[in-house]
Amino acid sequence: MYRYLSGDVVEIPDHVSELPRFHLATCFVCGPDTVEGLGLYPHLDGDRVAAELSFPKRFEGGPGLVHGGAVAAFFDDLMGYVLLAHGVPAVTAKLEMNYLVPIELDSILHGVAWLAHRDGRKLYIEGEGIDTSGVRAVEASAMFLEVGLDHFTKRFEEGEYYP
Repeated sequence: MYRYLSGDVVEIPDHVSELPRFHLATCFVCGPDTVEGLGLYPHLDGDRVAAELSFPKRFEGGPGLVHGGAVAAFFDDLMGYVLLAHGVPAVTAKLEMNYLVPIELDSILHGVAWLAHRDGRKLYIEGEGIDTSGVRAVEASAMFLEVGLDHFTKRFEEGEYYP
């Protein structure tokens, strides 16, 4: 089924019924205060987190194609929402992208991500992106490391950000 992924899925806890709209208002991928950002708006899809995104011309890499870094940012953030769904504060330690076919500008990429397994503080998340024609365009895998909530909250306490 997948070329680079296990496809294993850890269930999202039953009490989780929705995701927050954004994790930080100024995040360039999901934050509403970022005018030139990606505009990610994920939702739960069973035990997975999903989002659809169209990449306008400002995300061009090759002629008429989406820059791979923009696609990686999309998946890094989408996978971060998997962590939110599982209630685990963590940071990206490793992100791997396998681009299977080019993604055209202004086409819609349907991304899905899920927790594949956990080993102590290490959380392994996988994802796939399906293009407008229904072709799997990208497979992504990442390892996140669980951190204490203070890793994030101390910045709010210092007044650096607003919740």
